[in-house]
Amino acid sequence: MAGENTKPKKITLDIGFDYDFVLLGIVSLEKFHRLVWLINKQLGYHFIHAGEIAFFEHDLAGSAFTKYEFADEINHLELTLFENRDDSMYLVPEMRTVDYFMMIKGALDFLDIRDLITNLKPIDSIQLITEIDHQKLKSKQNLIF
Repeated sequence: MAGENTKPKKITLDIGFDYDFVLLGIVSLEKFHRLVWLINKQLGYHFIHAGEIAFFEHDLAGSAFTKYEFADEINHLELTLFENRDDSMYLVPEMRTVDYFMMIKGALDFLDIRDLITNLKPIDSIQLITEIDHQKLKSKQNLIF
C-alpha cells in the first residue's frame, strides 16, 4: 500500500582485486639497476625505469619501491620488476629473504614459467629465483598497484 513505511533496499558493493598474475621471487645481492641490466641482456628484454610504488601504512612515513616494466608485445605479457624493501620496510613482509619480485600479467596460458626461470638461472648474481604462490601471502594486497 502506498504510504507504508518501507525501508530502502540495501546494496552491497564488493570490490575484488585482480590477482591474475604470476609472481617470481628473486634473491640477489646485486644493485637493482645492475640486476635489471643483466636480465635485459640475458633475455633480450628492455625493462625501463617506471617510477616507484608509493606505500603508506597507518600514518607512518611513506616508503617507495623502485620498479621497472617491460611489455612483451609478441607474447602479450606485461612484466614488472620491483624491490621488496626500501630503507624502512618490506613491501611483502612475510618474504623478507626475497630481494626483488617479477610480476607477470597478460596471456599467462601461453607462458612457460619453468622456461623463464631456466633462462634466468645463468645470471651469476641471481642466487635464487622461484615462483611464489601469491594467493597465500598475508600481504598480497600490497601487490595491487
